[in-house]
Amino acid sequence: MTTLSDNTATGSSSTDGSSNHAKRQMDIDGITKKLRSNAPGLNPTQLLLQRARIYADLGDGASAQSDIAQAASLVKDSKHGTPENIAAVERAFRDISISSGSGRALSKSSYSDKQDAELVDVVAEMISSGSFGSDLVDILHTLEARVEQKKNALQSNLLTKLVDIFHDMCSSDIKISEDQDQALKAVVSCMSSCFAVSATAQRSQATTGFLSVLLNTILGVWKKHESNGLFKQNACRYGAGMYASAVYALVSTSEIDADSELAHVSDALSDAYALYINQIWLVGTLSVASAAEMKAIVQGALRLLTAHRPLFVYQFTTASQRAKDKAAASPFVRMLSLLGQSGDDTRSIALLFASQLLNAAIEPFNSTLFPGFDAKAARASSSQRTPPPALIQLRTIATSVLDEWIQSTMQAERARGLLSLASLYEAGVGPSISSELWLKDGWVEDLWDQGEFDKPETQLALVHLADACGTDGKVGPLMKKAGNGLVQELVRKRNSSNSDSVVAELVDSAAVVLAKWSGVSTAPANPSNPVAASSEMASGIEELDNKTPALDDTDPVQLVDMHSKRIVELAAKDVSDANGAAVQRATEALGYLCLKPKIKEYLVKNEALLKTLFSYAQNAKTAGLVFSAAMLVRNLTQYLPVLSEEQKRIQQLQRLSSRAQQPQQQKKSKETVADATAEDEEASQYDAAEYVSKRSVAVCKAGCIPMLVTALQPARRPSDNLKDAVAEIMVSLATTQALRGLVAQQGGVRVLLSMLTADAPKAAKNVDSSDEKLSAKMPQPLRQQRDKNIAFALAKIAISIPPHLAFQDPREIVRLLLSLLAEETETQALLMKFEALLALTNLASAQPGSAHDVRGYMANDLNGISLIEMVVLSDHVLVRRAATELVCNLVYDVNVFERFVKNADSCIPPPPSADDGAQASELLSERMPSGIVELPSDDEGDDGYDNQKQTKDKESSDDAYRSQRLHLLVALSDVDDVATRSAAAGALAVLSNDPRCCRYLFLAHPRASKVLLGLLSDNDDADDNAQKDPSSLVAFKHRVAVIWANAANSGDSRVLASLRSQPSILETLQEMAADDSMPYYGAAKSALEKMMA
Repeated sequence: MTTLSDNTATGSSSTDGSSNHAKRQMDIDGITKKLRSNAPGLNPTQLLLQRARIYADLGDGASAQSDIAQAASLVKDSKHGTPENIAAVERAFRDISISSGSGRALSKSSYSDKQDAELVDVVAEMISSGSFGSDLVDILHTLEARVEQKKNALQSNLLTKLVDIFHDMCSSDIKISEDQDQALKAVVSCMSSCFAVSATAQRSQATTGFLSVLLNTILGVWKKHESNGLFKQNACRYGAGMYASAVYALVSTSEIDADSELAHVSDALSDAYALYINQIWLVGTLSVASAAEMKAIVQGALRLLTAHRPLFVYQFTTASQRAKDKAAASPFVRMLSLLGQSGDDTRSIALLFASQLLNAAIEPFNSTLFPGFDAKAARASSSQRTPPPALIQLRTIATSVLDEWIQSTMQAERARGLLSLASLYEAGVGPSISSELWLKDGWVEDLWDQGEFDKPETQLALVHLADACGTDGKVGPLMKKAGNGLVQELVRKRNSSNSDSVVAELVDSAAVVLAKWSGVSTAPANPSNPVAASSEMASGIEELDNKTPALDDTDPVQLVDMHSKRIVELAAKDVSDANGAAVQRATEALGYLCLKPKIKEYLVKNEALLKTLFSYAQNAKTAGLVFSAAMLVRNLTQYLPVLSEEQKRIQQLQRLSSRAQQPQQQKKSKETVADATAEDEEASQYDAAEYVSKRSVAVCKAGCIPMLVTALQPARRPSDNLKDAVAEIMVSLATTQALRGLVAQQGGVRVLLSMLTADAPKAAKNVDSSDEKLSAKMPQPLRQQRDKNIAFALAKIAISIPPHLAFQDPREIVRLLLSLLAEETETQALLMKFEALLALTNLASAQPGSAHDVRGYMANDLNGISLIEMVVLSDHVLVRRAATELVCNLVYDVNVFERFVKNADSCIPPPPSADDGAQASELLSERMPSGIVELPSDDEGDDGYDNQKQTKDKESSDDAYRSQRLHLLVALSDVDDVATRSAAAGALAVLSNDPRCCRYLFLAHPRASKVLLGLLSDNDDADDNAQKDPSSLVAFKHRVAVIWANAANSGDSRVLASLRSQPSILETLQEMAADDSMPYYGAAKSALEKMMA
């Protein structure tokens, strides 16, 4: 039995001499005697806990904890470890902690087995007694872990109790301590997990009803504390995400259809949205909130917007309109104010929300809750329908507020308005929200006239606005015409000795604007011209040698030199955030200037600049700088799209139509298509493939690949836009064959594979290729453009580099390449398909049975052979050739081999009778030479002889051979393209090792022998001279000799008889066997010996 310590000596800590104390001391003495006696039937655990409670009443916490610790030791023994004793010890730990306010409430080993209700009660008691700390947080984390593990939220009464605890803590008038801060966060995290689980649970009236009641409770608490500013701040600071999770859960579990036109919205849900927008949004986005707190507010708002767009748009718009009428705080004005703040963190958060909200307001069916909504009008085309009510109201508010701010004489307010308007354009909604501002007479001119007298901070905001809307087809020319003079004046300040950081940023930003404006015409855009609006280049980009330059333009070459010098100067300094931002602006300017072909050639010759920029961007931590550098590389290395002749003609007509409608170029409106063609050729001279290839070599030599590889490391958290740009760059670099090895060597392959989207097919686990059951689903086209570019780049690399050197596992790209084969037959898709076939052919060239052999995986496991057979029938010569070469490599796989020869005997005619002999030659001559190739289904022939018999019953003996895959190879051996014939004959040579193939060729197919002999002729009518090449002719002779040798040695007397009956075959073999230096000598001699035997 465990030895018990005697705490009698330290039992009394009180000296008041009162009778109550004396009585309690006597109780302690009595319990101590019982423990010492070890009398049978005593329960020492209960006695120790009883004495511990007395010590606690007397204020002797140390003695109490010592007794409880001894009791805990006893229950570890099976003799005393009854459920009652264990429960009593756990209660004692909790009670002594709550009563004394010290020590740990429960150890993890003791509270992990408690029920949820008991833990929530402990939380409530600890908070009410002020016992904050790690114990409380541990209990809350335990509850949260249970919820996430069991995927089951707490009971409704317990969750309601936690909500009440949270609100009680927020309503405290005392400043929140560090321990309380952690406790609040733990409570909120636990509740948020419960709501998240509820959102994914099955819909039920009970869950929906409880959440509605809970939201009404929350609404009641907020109404109760309507005038308590401290409560609102605390509740928003800690609970914004939790409130959003609760509302989101209600939307997810109820029967509300967020996309329906007349969605039924419950009062609780509508009020909850109103609470978040009118209270939480306005309070949480006050200037005193931190960036992290604002981020939580915005994320909550985005969740509610995603959950029910019509309801959020309605509540946000109507609340903003009511606030405007009452001159109160407006949610929309608050959003505009956030957009107008100069802090990057705050603006970036607000930009995200503004983009989502305003794009939702532009969508007509998100205004379904507005009175008088017309669903029929909303379905009309965009050019005929009126703007939605939400967009009209928000546009009216924005026009009034922004105009007031921008026209203000207070510099801070004016700067806020300019930045806010610039942010709307950055979010992509500027034209829709602010269009009425630009229609005011003299508004743009006043903007720049007042800008001359603004402070540098305000001028910087004005330049940001010019930058944001500089490429807008309507606003850009207006801004350039009015502000070109001031912007150039700002750029000239670069040579001044002013070291102010704001002025430096102003000068850099003004230089970027000049770069954008260098290609913008000051002539007003013609909105009736839809062709000009669809131009692939930036709006209004003109050629460098344009004879009618825009007003006061700076020479683009001078701008390039200015920005290049700026980058070199800044890169020589330390890699700081300020320097990185300045280099980013200069790089962005170069990217815009490089939209002009001549500037590309001028810039790429500055090798020192490119090396400096790429090295600086690789070491810098500024994501924007890396993206700007990547965009510069993309502009320098981008090839012109592959267009068909019809597309080229349409493009010429579009250019001619665009110029005819430009007022400054009326004299050119009469030019012909031929004139436009000549001008296009001159303009695109520096975008020709040979120039782009040289530029690609130059940027790789300068070190662009290591920069891009570093930028795409997971630790850098690259954006989707950067990944898209890099995928395009890699396609361009891999187009130059000399760079493919460098791309693979410097990590380009791994980076490409890491950028695949979730929709891209991934390499499968090892599959037994001997399984004849093929997948029923063929590879599907890639859905994301980035995945297509990645697959295209990998295909180019796989063409030129041995697969085992370029890829750790060649299988990881096979699925991607097969998906390219499924693309539609557009011009660009045909090019992708062709190069994918070449890459697959290279991958399928490994030694059969080696570790790098992917034939079985490609053809059988992924069912790629079915897709490849379809591509073989392509009308495009190069695609058909590449597909045939791939088939030639794949027939070395046992399953593909069997796929071609199985059921071949089903079409062999029975031996002819004597009466039929006279008609045999006539019958063979009348058969069609090639006809339509009908591919059999994948499961044809699985039933053996019975299936063959059914096939014979269905088809006549004359046409049965057409349904065999071997007929496809025979037909391809007789096409005009020499390379295709060579590949098809090679496949037949491999397949002829099976007697079934030999019987098919010489007993079933009417033209096989003639086709094989035709391969040996010097065809003067061929489309090219490939077959006249002696080496090519030798290769054909080798293939045919192998087929004849295999046929002669197939063991079938009928096949041998067929060979002997054709004198031309015998003569050709004799000729081949006469020269023992040729590679076909052995096969020819073997066939000849068998036939002469």
